[in-house]
Amino acid sequence: MRKILLFVLFLSFIAPVHTQVKVRPGIRFGVNYSTITKTNLDYKTGIYVGGFANIRIENFYAVQPELLYSQQGGNSSRSNIPNLDIHYISLTVPNIFFIIPNNGLHFLIGPTLDFNVKNNFGNIFNDKGQWNISPIDLAYVAGIGYEFDFGLILEARYKHGLANVDWFNNNEEYASGGNENHYNTLFQIGAAYKFDF
Repeated sequence: MRKILLFVLFLSFIAPVHTQVKVRPGIRFGVNYSTITKTNLDYKTGIYVGGFANIRIENFYAVQPELLYSQQGGNSSRSNIPNLDIHYISLTVPNIFFIIPNNGLHFLIGPTLDFNVKNNFGNIFNDKGQWNISPIDLAYVAGIGYEFDFGLILEARYKHGLANVDWFNNNEEYASGGNENHYNTLFQIGAAYKFDF
């Protein structure tokens, strides 16, 4: 009898927590405006697209693991230097905080880990990659958005790299001088849609 009572008591504590968690898959897409800091590169336009799983834990908080394809880099301001195109697969985990509980206005912040599709570790060790571009990037993302009741989300985000893109500090054609670190930086404007199965 004591075990049954403890079990019922245990269920009464976890049941409210369990019912508050809601998982909804979705898709994200939009436009990137990216460049590399401390270089001669101008902003370039690219796209991002991918999927996510929105995990609503409380009425004011959600966490949202995302897997995205993101076009980044920068446009050259000199005719004799090519544009820099970097293609990433990004694993991002933004924490979403709703300013007013159960209202769509929110801000977000979280880490992201980017894998350079072209200049990955395999290509570098097989001499098929550009040695001066890092195969990975660690970054943070922050932004603001609004979520409508029917699942549409509009967002603006800022993303800034924390790892030196110029892996060996030898990319003199893009550098603006000195041996300074060069970081990815970009603005994202786009939309997302959460499915409710």
